[in-house]
Amino acid sequence: MIISIARQTGAGGRETARKLAERLGYTYLAKADLLRKADELGCFEQMYEFYNEMPVNTLLQAISHNELANEQKRDRIVAIYEKIVSGGNVIVLGRCAGFFLRGHPDLLTVFLRASDEFKLARLEKEGHTDAREYMENSDAGRMSFHQYYTNQVWGASANYNICIDTSYCGIDNAVNIIEYLVKHHIEK
Repeated sequence: MIISIARQTGAGGRETARKLAERLGYTYLAKADLLRKADELGCFEQMYEFYNEMPVNTLLQAISHNELANEQKRDRIVAIYEKIVSGGNVIVLGRCAGFFLRGHPDLLTVFLRASDEFKLARLEKEGHTDAREYMENSDAGRMSFHQYYTNQVWGASANYNICIDTSYCGIDNAVNIIEYLVKHHIEK
């Protein structure tokens, strides 16, 4: 099974993914892990470029953007993700994995959100001096990146199997909820 976890900055995505991987015995793949696996597959440069690309942000750039080239890029990323997740139970954190792996029959897509107070408290505890600015900039970047590659609204519930508010239920209960869904997954 593949679990894709998208998240707002400070909502506890990394902690949730790590705890869930430990509890289920799944492999946890964050950015560095995905790049390492891409390197092992001979796809490092393509994945690195994908991870570090800055989405178009002006009308002129958007008009001049070659849609065919973008579709080919998406197809390459799908192929790389498929290779990376093949042969095991994995949890992939972020980077549109839920979109790129959407054809997988055993994919669970999760979006974690939280109140600003909850997220800011977590970010300040992590040592971010201007937590609000960091949170807003990070989420703006995630939203732009997601929109650029998927043409979907980042965080919209229709794009995920489940959306969880970690400020409502806490990180440990978010893990419990996801674990329950994994263990009670109905084959389609």
